[in-house]
Amino acid sequence: MSAPVHPGFVDAHQMLAVPRISTRTEAQTEGRRCVWCSGPASVDLGPRLSARDGILERWEPRACLSCTRREAGRVYDVHVGACARCAPALYCPDARALHSLSQRAPRMRQTG
Repeated sequence: MSAPVHPGFVDAHQMLAVPRISTRTEAQTEGRRCVWCSGPASVDLGPRLSARDGILERWEPRACLSCTRREAGRVYDVHVGACARCAPALYCPDARALHSLSQRAPRMRQTG
């Protein structure tokens, strides 16, 4: 049995897979546009490391609320179907965080 995960350590935003950096526009890789649909981005998905042209790059993808909710719901469905800890009605912290993200307004990027 695995050790329990403290719910405060779970960041559902960073559990969402994003497209390859090499397939995104400059505006998407800089976080000005949604990494999935190219619409206005308001949701911070957290820092990522990706290889582009053989060079490891740190980038901070962002997304629109609609795409974030859609992707969180998709990842949630995959997760609860595969996670051994996610027995019906007793979901693990990852599943609870993904479900919450798919249902509510996620964190916004802080400025300043």
